[in-house]
Amino acid sequence: MSSARRSPLAPLVLILGIAAGRTDALARDTAKSWEVGGYTLISKYAGGTHIDNGFGFGVRGGYHLKDIHELEGSLDRTSADATNQPGVSDDLTKFNIDYLRIFLVKGHEKMTPFASFGVGLVKVDNGTESDSSTAYRIGGGFKFYFKPRVAFRFDVKAYRWHGDGNVVPRDPFFSMDAAFGVAFLVGGAK
Repeated sequence: MSSARRSPLAPLVLILGIAAGRTDALARDTAKSWEVGGYTLISKYAGGTHIDNGFGFGVRGGYHLKDIHELEGSLDRTSADATNQPGVSDDLTKFNIDYLRIFLVKGHEKMTPFASFGVGLVKVDNGTESDSSTAYRIGGGFKFYFKPRVAFRFDVKAYRWHGDGNVVPRDPFFSMDAAFGVAFLVGGAK
């Protein structure tokens, strides 16, 4: 009698096991594919910059040279209050070129962690003056594919830059961005 109760459960367990084991429908990062997407970010600046935490938006696009190598360009804009001048807001625009080293972890096809290294330009505009500086970046994050070619993406990047002495003090600074966004894969192997 107990075997009759278990028999309807066995096919259900078998079907769930087969469905959970299928990974061929997941695209992940593939060679010769393009990746595009948008993101929102939270930026934290060094205290010496006299810039408060900021919030912004950005876009990015990249090309996968190989499954584990991607070159990516990004452009974002952040707005933050000046801590030493009440009522003044600083607009920061960043343009970056990054290399992403993607780690394809066996058994975790939906999630791909990565490390990134890059260089870019940071422009600070306080409404009356502006300044640009070269920035060097390092960071990492992960992509979580919830559809074969659509992923949630999370990045944390630290970067080093300096001011000009007018808009931002003439010192080297470290800043950090945390970005939450979506990535779409186009082309590449199927």
